[in-house]
Amino acid sequence: MKRLLAVLLIGILLLSGCSVVREDEDTNQQNNDAETETVMRTVNLEPSITINPALYFLDKSKSEPTLAAETRRLAVGQNERAEKKIIEAILDGPASDNYAPVAEGFAYEGIEILPNLINVFLKTDEEKTDEEITVMELALVSTLVDFSGVSYINIFVNGVQAGYEGQPVGVLQKPKGTLQEEQTKIEQRARMEKPSMDIMLYFLDRTEQFLVPEARSFQFETNRPEEMINTVVQGMMRGPENTYQHMSVIDKTIAELIGTEIVTLEDGQTIVRLNFNKAPVAITQQFSDGEKIAALALAKTIIGFMPDIDGIEIYVNGSAQAEPVVYTQPMSDELLGNNILLYFPNSTYTLFMSVERMVAQGTAGYPEEILAELMRGPAGMDDKDVSPAFLSGISMDDVNDVYLAGDTAVVDFNASISGKLEGISRKDESMMIYSIVNTLTNIENIKRVQFLLNGERVESLGGGIINVVDPLLKNPGIIKDE
Repeated sequence: MKRLLAVLLIGILLLSGCSVVREDEDTNQQNNDAETETVMRTVNLEPSITINPALYFLDKSKSEPTLAAETRRLAVGQNERAEKKIIEAILDGPASDNYAPVAEGFAYEGIEILPNLINVFLKTDEEKTDEEITVMELALVSTLVDFSGVSYINIFVNGVQAGYEGQPVGVLQKPKGTLQEEQTKIEQRARMEKPSMDIMLYFLDRTEQFLVPEARSFQFETNRPEEMINTVVQGMMRGPENTYQHMSVIDKTIAELIGTEIVTLEDGQTIVRLNFNKAPVAITQQFSDGEKIAALALAKTIIGFMPDIDGIEIYVNGSAQAEPVVYTQPMSDELLGNNILLYFPNSTYTLFMSVERMVAQGTAGYPEEILAELMRGPAGMDDKDVSPAFLSGISMDDVNDVYLAGDTAVVDFNASISGKLEGISRKDESMMIYSIVNTLTNIENIKRVQFLLNGERVESLGGGIINVVDPLLKNPGIIKDE
């Protein structure tokens, strides 16, 4: 009996041992599979941009006209300005019956987003009163300043300044008082004998490639339009106050303003004739046609504050130029600039340095243009300690697409990048990737960057060092304190 029990016990132990061995083998196999299989977070990479602005309309519940905010969810196209969608939403009117429209009869025509300024262009076929225009302007200003964070909004109707009772009121800022108080301020400013207001003067940026605005406060000695224009032009000729970011557009040692006249041409245009002793000119290293730059800056400035002005002409000693030109707002479109923020490595490739770069305002803020500017590398006006972020000859030719998906910027590289990253050091690859991440996360509402290779999520772009399978967050710890 004892012998039989011993045999049974040995058999049980053997069977148990075999069971344990099999379990160990299965577990080891599972562990090996876990090491080779990458677990990816679920990320929605469908192109989409959604904003939630507060749009201002008239509050029906108030006995007096009052602006109140209605929050709206708006979808924005990949190559569309969020501000454009906001303006169109205000023009379409409120979604709730609790609010009344503020801009009936107006249609969207265009927008310019410049440093600390948004120029809005609307059109209408209807006759509008000064009061109707003022309510529309204050609603747009309140909405756009809240959303974009700029300080100034300039609104044009049918291409010109509306003003108030034919008088200029200056560039607009967000209202601080009630609607009635702000309307009264604008009305009083237009009727003052010695008005004061903020006006946008246009100068060259420090790279001499773009025209950019600078806010200037003026205290006028008279409300006569010609004399007000003369005062503003003299202010431009004195040059910018911010000489670090702006450069003069008129060499005051060459030209002197003799007189100003407002005339109506045969085609119905109302223009300003500026009479100089010599043609005003911008003396720059970048431009060969300094006279055109000066004239366009003058036109943009004057049309930007004086009501009902379509353009300007330059006269010299009372005579028209050999080939008379009426300089209008649209002629300066390609010269308008706005700045973007880029992050480049320092010379030791240990930290990132922020660099402001001026680009055409029509493309500023779009992720593809931002990435392209980053790939162009440091420019002559940048800090001397700044170094290129891309050391392997990588360019936009290696990029399939750049787009926004919710709070994620997506950069889709093509296969050509893999060869260019082969053998790259960990430090160089890390600085390249995080220069992209830290730069693109400066876009409004973008919190992270997802890298793709030919449309697919991969562990590595080719260097095999930095894991990019999941979106990467901004790393402020490697940005040099300003």
